[in-house]
Amino acid sequence: MKRILAVLLAVMLLMAVVPATSLAAETANSSTYKVYRVSTGGSRLMLRSGPGTEYRVLASLCNGKPLKYLYRSGNWYKVRTFNGVCGWVYRHYVRCGAYADVCTRTSGLNYRTGPGTGYGIKGSWARGTCNLYVSKVCGNWAYVSKNGRCGWSSMSYLEWAY
Repeated sequence: MKRILAVLLAVMLLMAVVPATSLAAETANSSTYKVYRVSTGGSRLMLRSGPGTEYRVLASLCNGKPLKYLYRSGNWYKVRTFNGVCGWVYRHYVRCGAYADVCTRTSGLNYRTGPGTGYGIKGSWARGTCNLYVSKVCGNWAYVSKNGRCGWSSMSYLEWAY
């Protein structure tokens, strides 16, 4: 009887640990986020300290500037610029995706099946390729596409185009 209780206790303990482990793996993978860009038709967009025009202006963002999307509150998006400034923008002045150019010195830039060098190479962007569409970022890897070709490229060799 003691053995049966010990086995049951071990199984229950194992069942409690497995969901926690999968949650940790999910949290570690949550570094993937959407990329947005300022879309004002040329004018500047105010980055504010809160979700409304009554909040103070933290920065003035130029058209095309890429932003990390954090979350939404009504008609306002909480975003972070790629140089670390966090604030709120009115959602009608931002669009999904931003643009980047390949900035390698000697060769092209590979794009892969996943975000990391452990993933297979699908192809390569030529040195100087412009206006790659970036829809999401995972760590230091950007999901880029152009002319029907898409994959993950290192952000170390991309430069935001705005």
